[in-house]
Amino acid sequence: MDEAQATLSKMRSFLAAALPETIERVRHFEVKQLAFILDCLNLASDVVEEIAGHWDVFLGEDEWVSLLAALLDYVEVNRGNIEAPIPIWPDLDERGTSGRLLYFYLFALSDEGARAFLAGEGAPENVINQSFEVLARHCATHQRKWGSVGVDAGWWMLPVLRGELVQIGSLQFHRVTLGVGTLSPASWFGDSVTTLGVGFRRGDPSLGLHIPQGVDLSPEALNYTMSEARDVLGRMWPVHQRRLAICQTWMLDDRLRSYLDADSNIVRFQQRFNLPSLCYDDDADVLDFVYQRPNTALGELPQSTTLQRAIVEVLSRGEHWRNCTGWFDFDGL
Repeated sequence: MDEAQATLSKMRSFLAAALPETIERVRHFEVKQLAFILDCLNLASDVVEEIAGHWDVFLGEDEWVSLLAALLDYVEVNRGNIEAPIPIWPDLDERGTSGRLLYFYLFALSDEGARAFLAGEGAPENVINQSFEVLARHCATHQRKWGSVGVDAGWWMLPVLRGELVQIGSLQFHRVTLGVGTLSPASWFGDSVTTLGVGFRRGDPSLGLHIPQGVDLSPEALNYTMSEARDVLGRMWPVHQRRLAICQTWMLDDRLRSYLDADSNIVRFQQRFNLPSLCYDDDADVLDFVYQRPNTALGELPQSTTLQRAIVEVLSRGEHWRNCTGWFDFDGL
C-alpha cells in the first residue's frame, strides 16, 4: 500500500460515514456555483477552469464523492468545537486529479456556512475575506513546489473552515484550549510552565499564532496586527482571565540572532516573546518555508540572502534547526 492509499484508509477510518443528504448536496452542487465561489476566492482564472473542468469527472467517482461528503460533515458538525481533533493528513496528489483537487471542492462547499458562522461570531467581513485567502496562498505554494494545481497541506483548510482560525493583519490566530487542542504546543506545555498559574494551565484559553507565507513581519505591520487582533478577537472570542498568545516556529530559534542583523524582522519578531528553552529539531519545516523546493540537495539550494546562507551553513555542519515555542500575554490582563 502506497502512502496516499494509506492516507485514504486513515481518512475513511477517522471520518464517520457521510450522511445521505450530504452526498446528495455534493452531487447537486453546480459547476457554475463552484466556479463562482473559487473566482471570489481570488484563484487565477486558469486554476478555476481546471478545477471546475474536473468536477463532472469527480462526481462520477463514488468513492471520492463519499469522502468529500464525509469531510464536509466533519467540518460542519465541529464548527464551534475547538477541542475536536484536527487530523493532519498528507496530501493526496498521488491518487490522481481528484485527490489533488479534493480540498478545493471542500472549500467551495463549505464557504457559505463558514462565512455565516464567522459573521455570527462577530468577525468583520474584511477579516473573513482575508482569512479565506488561505486557499489561494496554499494553491500558489503547491504550484511553486510541484508545478501543478493543488492545495499544499490541504488539512490546514479544516480549522479555517471550522471557524476557529482567522487571519488578521500579518498573522493567523487559532483559538486553542491549552494542552487539549491538536495544535496546542505539546513540546512546550508541561510541568515547567503549568506552575506559572493562570494562562498556563491545561484547559486555559489560548491563541496559537501562525505565520503565513509572504506576509509583512516588520515591527510596524505587527504592531498594527496585534492592535487589530486584540480589538477583533476581544469581541469574537472574549475571555475573562489571562490568555497567552503562543507561537511555535523555527523563527524563534535563538541561534538566528548570531546570523541576522539585530534590527532584522525575524530578530525583532523574536523579541516579542518569552522563549522557554524547550525546542525540537525540525529541519524540514525551515527548508519548506524558506525554499519550497522539495527533494533538492543541500548544495543546490540558493544562498542569495543572509538567512539562506545561515540555513545551509548550520545544516552543512551536521547541526539542526529547531522549532521553538514562545509566548506573551495577549489581552494585557
